[in-house]
Amino acid sequence: MITITLKGALPRMLDAKVLPRIARECSELRAKTRSGTWTVGLQFVSASKIQELNRVYREKDGPTDVLSFPAADAPKDFPIQKGERDLGDIVICTSVVRKQAMKRDLDPAEEGVRILIHGILHLLGYDHCDDRSDKRMRGIQERILNRVV
Repeated sequence: MITITLKGALPRMLDAKVLPRIARECSELRAKTRSGTWTVGLQFVSASKIQELNRVYREKDGPTDVLSFPAADAPKDFPIQKGERDLGDIVICTSVVRKQAMKRDLDPAEEGVRILIHGILHLLGYDHCDDRSDKRMRGIQERILNRVV
């Protein structure tokens, strides 16, 4: 089972009721590989903060929508504490998510949910480094999204 631990305030664009549904759906993927309760830390930050994190940890100097930090790979100086049963931490920039949603003519709340699911999938080991893995990850992401919104 996955639980989402919010660090700070939940932005108005997201409904708190959706977090347990996302956790439940993603837990089914996790249960295939490991049992037990796993925690995902979630934090919403400004564009300048996510740009700083992106520069420091990914060497990309620009804001992004989401960053995922698997607990197993987290640098010792990462600001969110990691524990034995942590999957890792997700940092989301709502202003970038809103801009992406507007650009793609999507509902910002739905895009926020999509981005959170995307971040959790990265913590579960999914990636989109090539066309095949991208198609697989995005397919899982959209199936979960359709179940929770």
